[in-house]
Amino acid sequence: MKKITVVILVLSVVLLTSCMRQVVLLYHSEAELPYFHFSSKTTFKLMNDKELDNYFEFGVVAAKDNDTLNYVLLVPAIGSVNELTDVRLNNAVTLLPAQVNDFIKILDKSVKNWDEEYDKITGISYEYSVAPENLIVKESENVKVWYPTLKYYYQNDKKGAMGTIIMGEGFYKYVYFFNKKSKLTDLMNVLEKGLKQ
Repeated sequence: MKKITVVILVLSVVLLTSCMRQVVLLYHSEAELPYFHFSSKTTFKLMNDKELDNYFEFGVVAAKDNDTLNYVLLVPAIGSVNELTDVRLNNAVTLLPAQVNDFIKILDKSVKNWDEEYDKITGISYEYSVAPENLIVKESENVKVWYPTLKYYYQNDKKGAMGTIIMGEGFYKYVYFFNKKSKLTDLMNVLEKGLKQ
């Protein structure tokens, strides 16, 4: 009986191993395809001004690519913004110098209008949007759809003035409200500092 069991076991092993397929190494060479490469160095400086009266719930960061291109990042915060590690650089909104200057002009118009009073049938609003080229989609000859990474809204009506910043890409957005004129003034000052770095 032992011999029959051993023979059956040996035959089973032989049968199983002979039925198994050989492992094939699948490889498709892509060495002849053109490849591209890119490297970059970016330096950052958080613009946290202790002299400001207002705390921003986001960071303003001066950045420089490859020691030549200066720009400013608006960056959502993890909590209070005291150090560069307190902001989410992977969710940053990039503002080139011309965009920062245009944004400052809109903020300045908002500040100058802040104390204006309106009745129930009048009001004013300003809007400023920034979108990278790949997020501006031409739907037709006359229609372009923007998916901005930064939107600033200012509205002043019978209820009073309010500024709003919406930043982010896709469905992941951060919203910040400015309910004091001094917050807008401080943001303008920090953006100007960021440009000078």
